[in-house]
Amino acid sequence: ARVPGPGAAARAAAGRWDFDRPRDFDAEDWWYRGTFAAAPRTTGGRVLHFEGLATLAQVWLNGALILESRNMFEQHRVDVEALLAPENELVICFRSLQAALAARRPRPRWKTRLVRQQQLRWFRTTLLGRIPGWSPPVAPVGPWRSIVLDESRISEIDVQPSLEGDDGLLDFSCRVAGAPASGGTLTVGEHSEPLVLDGDLLRAQVRVPNVRRWWPHTHGEPVLYACAAELDVAGVRETLDLGGIGFRHIEVRQDDGDFELCVNGVPVFCRGACWTVSDIVDPGGGNEITARTLTLLRDAGANMIRIGGTMVSENDAFYRHCDALGILVWQDFQFANMDYPADDPQFATMVEREATQQLRRLRPHASVAIYCGNSEVEQQAAMLGMPRELWRNRIFAELLPYLQALWHPDAVYVPSTPTGGAMPFHTSTGVTHYYGVGAYLRPVSDARRARVRFTSECLGFANVPRREVVDEVMKGDVPVAHDPRWKARAPRDTGAGWDFEDVRDHYLQELYGVDAARLRQVDPERYLALSRVTTGEVMAQVFAEWRSTRSTCRGALVWFLQDLWPGAGWGILDSHGLPKACFSALRRVWQPRTVVLTDEGLDGIHAHVLNDSPQPLAGTLELTLWRDGNVRVGHASAPVEVGPHGKVLFEAEALLGAFHDTAYAYRFGPPRHEVLAAALVAADGAVVAEAFHFVAKSEPVRSPVRVVATARAAGDDTWMVRMEAESFLHAVHIDAPGFLADDDYFHLVPGRAKTVQLTPEGPGRNKPEVYLEALNLGDAVRVVVE
Repeated sequence: ARVPGPGAAARAAAGRWDFDRPRDFDAEDWWYRGTFAAAPRTTGGRVLHFEGLATLAQVWLNGALILESRNMFEQHRVDVEALLAPENELVICFRSLQAALAARRPRPRWKTRLVRQQQLRWFRTTLLGRIPGWSPPVAPVGPWRSIVLDESRISEIDVQPSLEGDDGLLDFSCRVAGAPASGGTLTVGEHSEPLVLDGDLLRAQVRVPNVRRWWPHTHGEPVLYACAAELDVAGVRETLDLGGIGFRHIEVRQDDGDFELCVNGVPVFCRGACWTVSDIVDPGGGNEITARTLTLLRDAGANMIRIGGTMVSENDAFYRHCDALGILVWQDFQFANMDYPADDPQFATMVEREATQQLRRLRPHASVAIYCGNSEVEQQAAMLGMPRELWRNRIFAELLPYLQALWHPDAVYVPSTPTGGAMPFHTSTGVTHYYGVGAYLRPVSDARRARVRFTSECLGFANVPRREVVDEVMKGDVPVAHDPRWKARAPRDTGAGWDFEDVRDHYLQELYGVDAARLRQVDPERYLALSRVTTGEVMAQVFAEWRSTRSTCRGALVWFLQDLWPGAGWGILDSHGLPKACFSALRRVWQPRTVVLTDEGLDGIHAHVLNDSPQPLAGTLELTLWRDGNVRVGHASAPVEVGPHGKVLFEAEALLGAFHDTAYAYRFGPPRHEVLAAALVAADGAVVAEAFHFVAKSEPVRSPVRVVATARAAGDDTWMVRMEAESFLHAVHIDAPGFLADDDYFHLVPGRAKTVQLTPEGPGRNKPEVYLEALNLGDAVRVVVE
């Protein structure tokens, strides 16, 4: 078995398990045995470091029981020097969680439908793989994080950055065991201070005058200072690379029910998604995939990721990537929906150890901005009619905020998500989970009417993946729609008589005026093509409302970033970490410099030019009205100047200088245009951003359109695809197997060339085979590859 990696990963690697052959990993005991060599050493002090054991574990070294663990999220360091031999045997037994759940314990005050087994509330383990509505049945059981024989004499390394006025401070300490320590040096950037022995700890504080502050990438540069400690231990110089350290100030303004995150005094509209895992079969691995996924997210304009209470805590590499990329982290503690036994002393003590480890581990990371006590505990209790005093127990009301203030005071604590208001799930106060547009089938206009302040999860749709993923699930069989293999992976709320494909079908009909059920029967490929675009268009419209100049919303995180397994899951990336159509739509509306359109009814269409960056934005806003695909019936342009972190509003009718009924609200006869196109153009003529409003809610009509498209090699295995069409193209998709386009499912106006970069998904890709598709294009167009 590969370690780290739980039982499912080991069996999958051996070809003895997959999603089509489910197995209850909680039902059995799982035994691991391995041997390792250890050379004799006179100074001693060696420890076995267990970074994560899921979940009920007993550990023997050379026949001696050295550890019993009941917490998947807790790390353990065991001094094993006295037990080490030249050849050693390590044995771990992971006891059946199912058997442990059968023991009688006090009942909860309320029950949740999220999981089948209410007694999970007593065990510190992830709910991932144990949620029947939307998680594949693959519970992590085994050594899901690394096991290391640590021979270093240095332990309890503690790093804490902070700000004092305009200066950055870095406090460092460590313990040296088994050998005398005679000092050393702590260096931050170009500044150094000597390490001083304080009892059995080495300490130092470095001050960085007029420090350059760390920012989320949308609002500035995520500046990191190289940090290292050099220690003199028993006459030997040892160097600790402490990574990049950032200095920033975080606060949340909550006046009048608001929830606005400010970084270095500047309000930040937070956008992004809820993190799942790179690989649900092996949730502790996948560092390369994690780096690629977070880079995709950064390039899409997202500036926040949330790790929810139903998931797992991520490894150190994850947070280092977020630091370097300028992505803020909302970090839930791993609690969700259940009535946890806060008054049980043993449980509370275990939670305190776990939370203290987590806080001390994460506080060096500038990206970690918010800690949240739990996911949906307050909501669950309130929805089940519990009195307000039962919504929040002492763990979330007292213990966790105390520990956060003690160990990571320059972050923010939120007791639960959602929280605030008469009901924690109400939208106009504090933090909410917004599914008005989505599960509750509200119109897009509800995103404004609900007066959302901050939604830490929202817009859950069954997002259709690429054709390759559809084929992976269906093994090439068609039709897809109601095949049991497909429907088994459609996310649903446990106990509901509908799933999130039904939700998507509702908006498909709203957007394109087609009977989704009928289309699914007669033309399944067309149904999937329209479905792919539908969820992205709806999400983009909602974010346009939330980012507009008049919005009350201060942040929104989509539920979720990546699918847990192949299928039409909630992810805006598929289970391989590759973009779906909705990701491309969000990418355009998330950019720090962009233009969005809102429908103001009788006041027409409004264009909002947004500039999150610290530099002023100067350019031109162009508005064009199109009829019949290629007839321009209105055009205007105006200079644009937007200050740093600013927004500017333009009214389309005022800019056009005449009444055009841009929103088609007055309806004096048939509409004079079908599409309003807005383009934000830089001084050099480059298009910075585009946005579109469609008057008619109808299916795009397929017809032949003359398109000229070529692809040229651009070096580094990348290719540039240039295209131009004589008529408007709706949702252009670049089909290039094995290559990733930097933009996709975009609208193309006639006469304006667009260039898209193709990057190979992996090594060994040479010349791409590229086709262009669009919802209103009769046949795919083959791109000439030069």
